[in-house]
Formats: sequence, C-alpha cells, structure tokens
Amino acid sequence: MHPARQTLRSIAFAFILTLAGAAAMAAAIKNGGELRAALTGEPDVLDPATSSIYTGAQVYEGIFSKLIDMDASGKFVPDLATSWEQVDAKTWKFNLVPNATFHNGEKFTSADVKYTFERILDPKTASAYAGLYAQISSVDAADPAVAVFHLKSSFGPFLTNLATNGQIVNKKAIESGDAARTPVGTGPFKFVEWVQGDHITLEKNAAYFKSGLPHLDKVTFRFLPVDQSRIDALSAGELDWLDAIPLQQVATLKDDPRFTYVTSPVAGIPDFLALNTKLPPFDNPKVRQAIALAISRADIRDVAYLGTGELGLIEVPTGSSWYDDQGVFAAATDIAKAKQLLAEAGHGNGLTIEYLGLPQYPELLKTGQVVRDELKQIGIEMTIKPVDVSVWFDAYSTGKYQITSAYQERTIDPDNFYSLVLKSGGPINTVGYSNPEVDALIDKAAASADEAERKGIYRQIRTITTSDAPLVFVHFETLNYLMNKNVTGSAITPTLSLHMENLGFTE
Repeated sequence: MHPARQTLRSIAFAFILTLAGAAAMAAAIKNGGELRAALTGEPDVLDPATSSIYTGAQVYEGIFSKLIDMDASGKFVPDLATSWEQVDAKTWKFNLVPNATFHNGEKFTSADVKYTFERILDPKTASAYAGLYAQISSVDAADPAVAVFHLKSSFGPFLTNLATNGQIVNKKAIESGDAARTPVGTGPFKFVEWVQGDHITLEKNAAYFKSGLPHLDKVTFRFLPVDQSRIDALSAGELDWLDAIPLQQVATLKDDPRFTYVTSPVAGIPDFLALNTKLPPFDNPKVRQAIALAISRADIRDVAYLGTGELGLIEVPTGSSWYDDQGVFAAATDIAKAKQLLAEAGHGNGLTIEYLGLPQYPELLKTGQVVRDELKQIGIEMTIKPVDVSVWFDAYSTGKYQITSAYQERTIDPDNFYSLVLKSGGPINTVGYSNPEVDALIDKAAASADEAERKGIYRQIRTITTSDAPLVFVHFETLNYLMNKNVTGSAITPTLSLHMENLGFTE
C-alpha cells in the first residue's frame, strides 16, 4: 500500500524461533555494540500516528512502546500493560507498568494512553490508523496506573489493533517538539539523528522499563536498494542485518553458512493492483472485472517474484486462521469472459490505460510488465509510466492515477485491511471505492466478538469486493531477513515489528 517499498520475500518456512531456542540465544548474546541494518527505503516521518509507510514503522517501533504486543506465535504479550481484562462487551481495563519513562524524562501514565488515542482519532491529526480505533468512545485515565477503554460496541479486532498500531506518545513531547523528525517514546532506543537519504541512528535507552534490554548500544538504519550491493556489504562486514535480499538469491543465501536466514509463512504483505474507480475507464465495474479475469497470479509469482511467496487471492496468507478463498471472484483466469465484459462495457475495439510503475522496486515494475503483456490478450494496451516514489505516492494518495501496484502491510485481522482500504472514506481508500452494503458488513464484522460469525461476514465481504474489483489481489509476499552469523535474536512476528531490543551479537 505504501510507497517506501520493503521488498521482503521468501520461498519457504526455513526457521522458527522456539521458546527454548530463544532462551539459548538470549544466553549467548553479549551486551553492547552497534548493529548496522539495511532497510529497503527511507521513512516518511517517525510519528506513529501519521507515518504512512512501513519503513517508518520499522524504525519508530524501536522508539515507542505499545500497551500490548504480539509474539512470533501470534500470542498477545505485555508491553506497557502488565495485564488486561475485558470487563464487559464494551469495556477493557489495562493495568500499566509503574517504571516506564519517556525519553524526555516524563513519567508514563494512563494520561499518555488517553492522549495517544484521542490524538489518533482527532481529524486534525489525519492519522491513517484512525479507522482502527473508531469504536473507542472514551479512555478513562482517572487512575494513573490504569487505563480503561470504553467502546461504542463490542469490537473483535481491538487487541490486535492495539498490538499492531498502538504506539503510545507523550503530549509534552508532541506539542513541544517535532514529532515527525525527532520522536520521543518509552521504547528500548532513543532517536539520535536522521541524515536524509543516508541513515537514521538510534541509541540505547538506559532507562528502558524492561530489565536487561536492549542488548545493543546503537542501531544505524541505512537506506539501500535490494540488489547485490547490500549482499556485498553484508559479506564484507559493512552491514550486520538486512530486511530483504534479492529474490534471485534467496535459494542460495538461505543455506549459505556465512549467514542466518529467517522467514515465516504466516506474516507478510498482500500485493494488489489498485484501480481508480473515480476515473474512466475504471469507473465501470465491468472493465475492472475484465482486468481481474485476464491476469495470471501464477505468472506474476513466477516472473515478478521468481517463484517466491503465494498466489494472492485475499488479504491474508494461506497460513492465517482467517484465510478463506470461497466465493472469490476471478480466482482463475478466464480470457473469454474478460473479453465479453470489456465488450459489454463499450470497449470491444480495445482500450488504452496507463500504469504507474516504480523502477526502484523491481518486483512491482515486473508485475506491471506481466499485467501489460497479459492484458493484450483482451485488447487492452497498457503503457507503463515509471516515476519516483515521491511522485507515485502523491499521485496514488490523491487519486491521480488509473492503475498501479500497491500493498498493505500488517494485515493480521481482516478488519485491518477492509476498514482502512475499502470502507467508504477509509483513510487509505485510494481506489475511491464506496459500497454501503460493504460498509455495513465491515462494521458488523468489527462489532462482533464471535470469530466464527466474523469469518462468515468476511466471506460475504470478499464475495462482493472481489466481484466489484476496485483492487485485484495478485500476490502474497512472505518475509525474509538475512544477517551475519554473529547476530542473533531476530524473529518475524505477525505485526512485522523488528524488535531490535532482542537483537545482539554472540559471545
């Protein structure tokens, strides 16, 4: 979905951190040292409420803390909250840690929790994550050690959302500083500097509320393309950790004895074609349906992603408990039906469209090339216009495009996708889609606490939205990290948080 593309890929589940393995690693980690990490892009801002690209989250999640988090198995675990309970269908109570301090010296209390979510929900903040918390009616901060959330109705994704996008900020830090460029949190690392176009440096928070963490003294994030240069830098000892490796080298590098390779089958990123429903020709659903039926997901996986990842049919991977491909429109290619729909839409003699491509991200550009070649089968000529990330983001976010590739990271609960990307007026609804029936179903699914009921509702939502085709899922990327053998503690979690506090160098 966001422009600073984290080209995180994998081909198989090769490594899982078990509890026993994690304990053994922790015992071998020595404290100190600087970790030099490569990210696939540069953040937009480091304010968790307003950042809109994943590389921003990769950095700011080491600076901030959340009430709760999620471990590699998908279990909710404490962070700033020591415990929590659902008092009734619309009330959640969180008991808070007594020893957390913001990097500006302010003591963490329930007032910070209240301020954080009121700020996210304030339209002036323009937070892309406001939709995830629209069910919050109020936050009671009467007791500094307890935060009580009062919801408008029961809300199935509530804990998942808190664990994914619930970074807690401090009012004094926000209002007296530059939240976008000099973030202040309670997390394991403090912000040091941001050299535009080159790197961001964080340093150890000696007052971090979790004993014994972080292990590292410093983390430097460099912004490097996913090509041979980052592998050469890792081999030469100029880098210690990578968030992605060139796809053509996955099969070789995952077994290279010089490195440790980490991946996961249940955490990743849905890729899709975004079709601007507000502009011709994609204001006609039959044209969108024709596009959906003309593409081959297998070709996109094999050509653009070199056989890695999964065929993308919905917003979650096949390993997710939410996966359900029943009722999905255009699950298989149908050229004859695509031609028929295009003719019914008044384009029997052909059509010309423009695709916004991102040369910085080869898999996206190759996806466009595969789509271009396959649309010729139904009489559509698609030109590819290569643009810079900043140009792409401006066009995509303001609806000044016809068709492009996009993605949405951290889709753990289906609501994380539908309430943000396809609900009318959703903060990331850049395709301009609006369907009152879908809106009502999204609200109904979110309001339910019954997982079986919610799964049934999401099946209805997928049946409608894949048929309306404001976007077409084309691929699901699983993730991979690569690091030198002396780096340990890295694991992939469903929230895609890097958890740099757990990383360190071996003895």
